[in-house]
Amino acid sequence: MAELLDLALSPATLNAAWKRLRPDKTVWRPGLPRWEMEKDWVLHLLELADELRSGRYRPAPLRQFAIEKGDGKQRVLSALSLRDKLVQRAVLSVLEPIGEQLFHNDSFGYRPRRNIEMAYRRACERIQCGLPWLVDADITKFFDNIPHRPLQKILKHSIPDRELLALIDLWLAEGASSLSFLGTRRGVAQGAVISPMLCNFYLHELDMALTGKNIPFVRFADDFLLFAPDERRANEALRFVGQKLKTMGLELHPDKTRVARSYRGLIFLGQPLPTPSELKS
Repeated sequence: MAELLDLALSPATLNAAWKRLRPDKTVWRPGLPRWEMEKDWVLHLLELADELRSGRYRPAPLRQFAIEKGDGKQRVLSALSLRDKLVQRAVLSVLEPIGEQLFHNDSFGYRPRRNIEMAYRRACERIQCGLPWLVDADITKFFDNIPHRPLQKILKHSIPDRELLALIDLWLAEGASSLSFLGTRRGVAQGAVISPMLCNFYLHELDMALTGKNIPFVRFADDFLLFAPDERRANEALRFVGQKLKTMGLELHPDKTRVARSYRGLIFLGQPLPTPSELKS
């Protein structure tokens, strides 16, 4: 059995994942509520581990529901059964050390010992250091548009475990939001435990491309800012990131991406960015 999947299914890892999900009242699987499962919870955990080791595991169909966004539009979120959350949580715990060795220092989203406040402070530091011009970027339906094949190539390069990769492929297939006429699958399930990690793996290529072009940035999942000393270089950064995202099968939202000098009306991660003069005072 492959080493990483074996680690994910170890008693210690499954126990830690189960403790994280203790407050969760989701059904264990369709037709079996949690309160019923808990009568024989050891049996159900052992059966789940056996399914995974033997290759018989299949994720339950996602339950989807819509929530209203700030602009009045709707976002579709996916809800997993508790058994699928447990497996994804265990897998996430073995992928995090791999990601932490790989991911860029200016990527803050959904990583251990990093948070929104740290990303916001880094953005303020960039402005204070003489980079007041920003590209406030938004990727069009990012989670819905991540193409599976390029993502799978990235994961194959980073994760040396074919059985674990096959497990991730099952989750990708279940969470796909679209299928093109060429058979190309797109989309990862928003709300799935593993999805933010997949987001970071996919956008790491963008992080490294920006670094190679000496374009400072701060990224929290698919929410990011680019920084420049003047408007001309900010527009150059905008052109570069737009072209790079196209090569990755993504695109900037034309109505939600802009170049602007930092001001109080510009919101990043829910907080207004300061003006350069405010940072100097």
